[in-house]
Amino acid sequence: MTWATWRPAPDAVCALLVGTGRHVRPSPLPLMPQAVTSARALGAALSGDRGVLDARRTTVVAEPADARQVLDPLRRMAREPGLDLLLFFYCGHGLLGRDDRLCLALTPSAQSGGGGDPSPSLPFAEVAGLMRESPARHKVAILDCCFSGRALGPDGHGVHLLTACGRTQKALFPPGGTLTGFTGELLRILDEGIPDGPRDLGLLDLHDRLAVVLPTTPAPPTGLFPTGYPAPHQQTVDGSGHIALAGNPAHGTRRTPAGLRARGAFAQRLRKLTEPSPDTPVPDPARLPQLVHVLADLVQDSTELLGPLDDFTVDARRNHAAVTGAAGSPGQAATLLSALVDALRARSPGHRALPGTERALAHWSRERDLARPPHRA
Repeated sequence: MTWATWRPAPDAVCALLVGTGRHVRPSPLPLMPQAVTSARALGAALSGDRGVLDARRTTVVAEPADARQVLDPLRRMAREPGLDLLLFFYCGHGLLGRDDRLCLALTPSAQSGGGGDPSPSLPFAEVAGLMRESPARHKVAILDCCFSGRALGPDGHGVHLLTACGRTQKALFPPGGTLTGFTGELLRILDEGIPDGPRDLGLLDLHDRLAVVLPTTPAPPTGLFPTGYPAPHQQTVDGSGHIALAGNPAHGTRRTPAGLRARGAFAQRLRKLTEPSPDTPVPDPARLPQLVHVLADLVQDSTELLGPLDDFTVDARRNHAAVTGAAGSPGQAATLLSALVDALRARSPGHRALPGTERALAHWSRERDLARPPHRA
C-alpha cells in the first residue's frame, strides 16, 4: 500500500530559510555565493503556485553575522499557534563544534581548533531545541552543508531532517554555478516533477529521488571516489515523511512519451548504483529489487503505449531481463529474453537489438542451468 501525501494549509506553515556564503575577516572560510541564491530560490519555489508555503509567512535571512539574526525570527515562528508545519532550511558551511556536533557558519565564523564550538557560529542543537518548543504538528529541517548528517540523532530529536550528506562528508557546490549541488537538484525535481510520482511531492518522495539523482550527477572533482554528489540522509518522525512540500508538475504524464523517457532515464541512473564502476566502487545490491520493479512498470506501460517491438520498449525489456537475472532470478531472465528473441525473429529479424538479445539469452540460460540443483537418480 502506498500512503498518500498530506498537504498542510498555507496559512498554517511558517518557514525560515538561511543562506550564509559571504565570509568576513577573520573568517578563513571560502566564499559560497551559491548559498544565498539557493536559499532564495528554494523559498520562491516552495511559496510559488505549486508550493505549500505562503510568501507572507516565509522569511529568508541572508548572510547572518550573529546567531540572533536566525534564532529571533525562528523563536517568533515557534510561538505561532495552530501550525501544521514549521520549516527551517540552511545553506552554507557546516562546521564541527564541541564533541563533533554540527555548527552552522555565520559570516565571521572560523573553524575552531580548540575542541569547542566555533565562535561565532550557530550550533544546530539550538535550532532544533527551538523547533521542539513549537506546538507545530510537524517540524522539518533541511540542511545543505558539510557534515550535515551530524544533525541526525539526539541533536535533531523530534525534527524531521533531510541532509545533503553524511556525518563525515562535505556537501559540494559547482564553483561557477548559482546553486549548490543538493539544492540545485532538489529545485530541479520540484520544477520537472516525477512522472510516476504522486500528485504532491512529499519528503520521502524527494529524498528517494535525490538519493538516486545526486550520486549519479557529476560533481566538482575532489580527488576522491565516487565522482557524484554525496547521497542525502533523512530522519523521519512519525508520519513526517508524507508531508508534501509542493505539487508534482509531472503528475499524469506517466504514460506519455515524455514521461516514459524521463522514467527510462531515471532507471538508467538507478542501475548505475547497482553495478560496480569507477563512479560506483561499492554498488548497492539492495537497490536491485527497486530497479526490477521500476523497469517492470516501464515495460508494461511502454508496451501498451508504443508497442512491444518499439525501440524504446525493446531496450526496456532487455534491461528488465538483465536486472531480473542480476537480482537472483536467472530463470525468469531467460524466460523474458526468450519471449523477446522469438518476437524479434518472427516480426523484425533485422532489428539492431536481436544479436545482443540472443547473446543475453544464452548467458542467462547458462546461469539458469548452473543454478539448478544436480539431478539425482
